[in-house]
Amino acid sequence: MNEELKNQGTEGENGLPYRQDDMNHSARRINTMALAINAQNYLEIGVNKGVTFFDVSIPQKTAVDPKFLFDVATVTDKNTLFSETSSDEFFSRLPVAQKFDLIFIDGLHTFEQAYRDFCNCLVHSHDRTVFLIDDTKPSDVYSSLNVQRKANQFRKQAGGKGLQWHGDVFKVVFALHDFHPSLNYRTLSGGRDNPQTLVWLSNKGLRKPLFNSFESISRLTYFDLHDHIDILRLCPEEEAFALCIDELA
Repeated sequence: MNEELKNQGTEGENGLPYRQDDMNHSARRINTMALAINAQNYLEIGVNKGVTFFDVSIPQKTAVDPKFLFDVATVTDKNTLFSETSSDEFFSRLPVAQKFDLIFIDGLHTFEQAYRDFCNCLVHSHDRTVFLIDDTKPSDVYSSLNVQRKANQFRKQAGGKGLQWHGDVFKVVFALHDFHPSLNYRTLSGGRDNPQTLVWLSNKGLRKPLFNSFESISRLTYFDLHDHIDILRLCPEEEAFALCIDELA
């Protein structure tokens, strides 16, 4: 979920207002998985004000954002690293040997950048690394546009309210489905929390490619998503967590 939406207290999934206890659902999910897999090393791409990052309870944490909206100097934990740069620049300098146990991807909400972030994260994963990708199910057709300004503009012109913007990150799930058979995934759904996709290494999620073309995937629309909504593998989060833990074991 984009930080602008969370911090302005506007609508969440299904247009329902966010409550204070909804705002850290990402951290709650991350902490649940971290405890299950005994995660010691955490990477977050796209930190903004740190709404999620500071609530994550993992010993060693790395934050990446082009511009942190808080004073990094006030954080004295020596096991917390801040990299104020683009994710592309961060990965270009990160030693290949550096691996993370749990990775949260919540950077720029475009297919190209989110998928590039995911591929770069794969290099820094191991066979028990768990990934959580944010914003993989847009809340309406405007939210699915890959330019935030246009999403807000067109929704307002149509008489809609709110600042929801998920971009076209949903296409990353289509790419995972077609081009990453060694990964299994489920998109967490239900309730008021923002849908996110949980990904892990597994050969038990075999599926037949549907599009088998990055160009075709890049051209998908909000309506194409709903024509193929089963590709998201929507699933209650408790069930997704249990499946992930079972397959990693």
